[in-house]
Amino acid sequence: MNGNFNGIRLRKITSRKITTTDRGTTLYSFHTPERLPELEATLRLVAPALLILGNETIEGKIVHYSANVQAG
Repeated sequence: MNGNFNGIRLRKITSRKITTTDRGTTLYSFHTPERLPELEATLRLVAPALLILGNETIEGKIVHYSANVQAG
């Protein structure tokens, strides 16, 4: 699916996951098949986040970021 994260176009999101913690907090995560330097440059912990997908809009705060880095 395609989307937009804080104004940065995401051409391919390969998965999206929703998890609810014991305290009732809802966590959203998504995965792209490649690193996106323009996205990584804007990510800051506890910063506001807006993820717009074709059928939903998700607002919240960034609490975790990770990337799969493959050695060349």
